[in-house]
Amino acid sequence: MIRILIMSGKLMELISKAHLTWKRRVARDLAPHGLNPKQIFVLRKLQETGGLAPSQIAELTFADRPTATSMINTLERSGFVRRRRDPVNAKWVIVEITAQGRRKLDSVPLQLWRSGRTTFDPEACLTKDERQELIRLLEKVNRWMQDVADDGDD
Repeated sequence: MIRILIMSGKLMELISKAHLTWKRRVARDLAPHGLNPKQIFVLRKLQETGGLAPSQIAELTFADRPTATSMINTLERSGFVRRRRDPVNAKWVIVEITAQGRRKLDSVPLQLWRSGRTTFDPEACLTKDERQELIRLLEKVNRWMQDVADDGDD
């Protein structure tokens, strides 16, 4: 099935502008701590999950595998992560946060990077109802885009 998408471009422009403005501010605030937004996001996800495959890190960060591998290498050289073989399938690699990575994550104040808690919070201008409605609408857009993308995979 072929679907035709007609967009003014304004929606994606505004979403991109809001995201990039926030991301630049977070990056600036994190710079003195020696991390960027994707790195701190990956460290947080590794801490939450106990470990992820490089392909999962690539998917979480919307990056291709070589870009994810480069980020993992940088974090590994800094001593924040380590790779180990998966005990179930020795062909697979699992990336884990190290004690040093946990200390680094703990050393960065939450208000510098944690969405919803940052000192520069893009959601602060919205009421609770507006926030919920925006989330609902963006989830709808993302589901539709995923469905269209999946249709193209056939």
